[in-house]
Amino acid sequence: MPTPLPDNPLMDLPRNDLAFDPAHPKPGAGQREWVLADARGGFAMGTAQGTPTRRYHAMLVTPLAPPVRRWSMLTAIDEHLHVPVGGQCSCDLGVRLTPFCFATSDTPLKPSVYLHAFTHESGRCVWDYAIPTQVGIIRVRKTLTLGQRADACRIEYEIESGVHSPEPGHPVTLTLRPLLAMRDFHELNHPGTLSADSIRVESFQEPAVEGLRATREGVDRSLAIRGIHLSATPAPDVWHDLRYDHETQRGQSDREDLFCPGTFSCVIEPLTTTIVSLEVSLGDRATFDWEGDLSTRRSRVRSSIDHALSGAGNPADASVREHIAQLAAAGDDFVVDRAVEGIESRSIIAGYPWFSDWGRDTMISLPGLLLTTGRFEEARLCLRTFASACRDGLIPNRFDDFDGPAHYNTVDAPLWFVHACDRWAHATGKALDPELIDACDDIIDSYTRGTINKIGLDGHDALIRAGDAKTQLTWMDALRDGVAFTPRHGKPIEINALWVNALRARARMGSISESRTEQLHHMADHAQRSMLTLMGDGPHGGLIDCITPVSGVRSFSWQRSDECRPNQVFACSLPHLNLPGHVLQGSLGAIDRTLRTPVGLRTLSSDHPSYVPHYRGDMTDRDRAYHNGTVWPWLLGAYCEGIMRHAGFDEASRSRAKGLLVGLASQMQVDSIGSLFEIYDAEPDDHGKHAPQGCPAQAWSIAETLRVLVMSSKGQD
Repeated sequence: MPTPLPDNPLMDLPRNDLAFDPAHPKPGAGQREWVLADARGGFAMGTAQGTPTRRYHAMLVTPLAPPVRRWSMLTAIDEHLHVPVGGQCSCDLGVRLTPFCFATSDTPLKPSVYLHAFTHESGRCVWDYAIPTQVGIIRVRKTLTLGQRADACRIEYEIESGVHSPEPGHPVTLTLRPLLAMRDFHELNHPGTLSADSIRVESFQEPAVEGLRATREGVDRSLAIRGIHLSATPAPDVWHDLRYDHETQRGQSDREDLFCPGTFSCVIEPLTTTIVSLEVSLGDRATFDWEGDLSTRRSRVRSSIDHALSGAGNPADASVREHIAQLAAAGDDFVVDRAVEGIESRSIIAGYPWFSDWGRDTMISLPGLLLTTGRFEEARLCLRTFASACRDGLIPNRFDDFDGPAHYNTVDAPLWFVHACDRWAHATGKALDPELIDACDDIIDSYTRGTINKIGLDGHDALIRAGDAKTQLTWMDALRDGVAFTPRHGKPIEINALWVNALRARARMGSISESRTEQLHHMADHAQRSMLTLMGDGPHGGLIDCITPVSGVRSFSWQRSDECRPNQVFACSLPHLNLPGHVLQGSLGAIDRTLRTPVGLRTLSSDHPSYVPHYRGDMTDRDRAYHNGTVWPWLLGAYCEGIMRHAGFDEASRSRAKGLLVGLASQMQVDSIGSLFEIYDAEPDDHGKHAPQGCPAQAWSIAETLRVLVMSSKGQD
C-alpha cells in the first residue's frame, strides 16, 4: 500500500510499502515488479522478492550510448549469512536472502521465509529481513540505490545482530557474491557460453575499500565492484542455468549463465549493528555523492508533485491528491537525456524494460509527464530533439537502439508533435522556438503535397491517407515476419482527427500570414466535414475506424471498416475538433458499451471475429492479440477527456472521469509497484481481474492518467 501523503506534499514523497507474512504468504506478491531509472535510459528492475524472473531484471543496466545501447551489468547478488548455532547439535545455519530459480531443479521456487517488508521510493528500494536462530535474531536491511547519470548503483546492508555467539572464534559472517551478465540487455548468456576465464578479474585497493574489476571483451568499459568495509577475494566462477519465469511464459529462451568474479565478506560481531556496502560502477569512478544525488532527485520529484497538485487546484480529496502525487513521482523515471548534435537535450523512454525513446510515445506522454508537472524547459528540449531529426515532414517513429539511422515508419507521430507544440504554447503562454514552428510547417506542407510511406492529402475529401497492406504506420503497429496484424492503411480515424487538430493548432501558433491562417482553417473545416460524412454511422453507433482503398479490375473504391476500435476517441478528445454533440454521444457511447474496462479501453470489440480475449502464447500469438482486443490503459485518459468535453466539463462529467482515473491509478499498488502496466488482457479471469501484461512501467499509461486526472480536478482544458 502507498504511504499516505501528508497535507503538505513537499514534506515527503510517496512510496510503496509491501508487508510479507512468511507464515501466510500471498500468492504472487513477491513477483510484483519495480523499476528505478537513472535519467539516461539505464535502470534497475526486479521483483519485490528479489528473484530475477526476466532477462531484463538487474541491479544495474547502463546505456553505453545514452539513452540506448543498454547493457545489463549486475544481475543480482547472492547474499549468504553463516550463523554458527553451536550447542549439542553443532549444526550451523546457512541463510540465503535472495532465492533463485534454476532450470536444473525440480523444486518450485518458494518465497523467502525471511523477507518481511519491501519498500519502493524515488531512487531506491529497501528489503527488510528477520532471521530467527537458536542464539538470537538477525535483522538485515538491504538498500539498493541507483545513481543518476552515474552508471553506478550502491547496495548497502545494515545488519543488526541479536546473536550471542555460542563459541569464541566462530563468528557470524556475511558473504556476498555479485552475479554479472555483462551483455546486451536484450540478449542472454546462453548455457555453456561462459567459463571462469570468460571475464578477466583484477583486484584493487583504495582507502577503506577492497575491490574487484571485471572486464569482458566487447564491452566498452570495465565494471568496478567496491566493497566498503568488506574483504574482497577474487574467485572467478560461473553460476549455471538460472531460469527466468517471465521468459518461459512468453515462449522465449529462458535460461542463462551468470559470472561471479569473487566474494566480498565480513564478520558480524555479536549484539552490534554493522553497515557494509557494494558500490558497482562502470569505469574507475572512485567516489560518488549518493546522498546528494538522492536529494537532487527528490527535490525534482517534489517540485513535479507540487506543480501537478497546484494545477489540480489542490483537491480536498485525499485519495485524488495521493494518486496525483504517485503518478507525478512515477513519471520522473521516463524523462531521459539524449544528446542532439553534441548538445544535451531530453527525450522520453516509452516503457521499461525494453522500449527506447519512440517519437509517438514521447509526444503523447509529453503533456502529462512534463507540462502537467511544470517541467517546461525539459518539454521544450524534447520537442527540439525530435524537430532536429525531422525528415520529409516526419519525426522519427523511434531512434535506433544501436548506431543506425532513425526509423520513420509512422504517420501519427508528426501530428502528435504538432499537438505537443500547441500544448506547450498553451501551458506556458510563450511563443514557440522558430525551429519548432518550422518543423510544424514542414509536417503540414509535406502531408499536403505527399511524402514517404505513401502519406499524403486526398484532394477530393481533404483527408490524409497513408501506407499499404504491408505497412504499420499507426500506433496499432504489431508486425512480425512481414505480417501486419492490424493493417489500417488508407484513412484511419485518429490520423484525420489529428490532422484537423494540427491544422487548427498551427493557425493559433503565430508567425503566420492572415491568408495562410484562412487556408488552414478552410482545410480543417473541409477535412472535418469529410470525416463526418465518410466515417459516421459506424459499428455500435460510433465512428468508422478506417477507410481502406480497394482496387477492382476497372474500378477503385473506399471500404469502410467493420471494426469497433477505440481510435475514434481522439475525435472526441482533441482540443481543436468540434464535432456535433450527437456524433460525440454516439462515439463515446459505443466505446462505453463495447470497449471500456476498469483498466483501459479494449482495442477491438468482442463481437468481431479477430477479437483475442487474452494476451498469451508465443510472440506471434501475442503480436496478434496486441491490438485485437488487448486493453491499453493510456486510452482511458482520452476517453475521460472526451466525456468531459462533451458535457462542457460539468461537475457530473468531471466526477465520473475522476472516479475512472483514480480506479486506474490504484493499480499502481496492485499490479506493478509504483507504476502502470502497458497493457491488460481483454477479458477478466475467474476472479474478475484483467491480468496485467507487457511492460510493467509504461510512459503514456502514467502520463495520460496524470494529465486527465489533473484536468478533471481543475475542470478545464
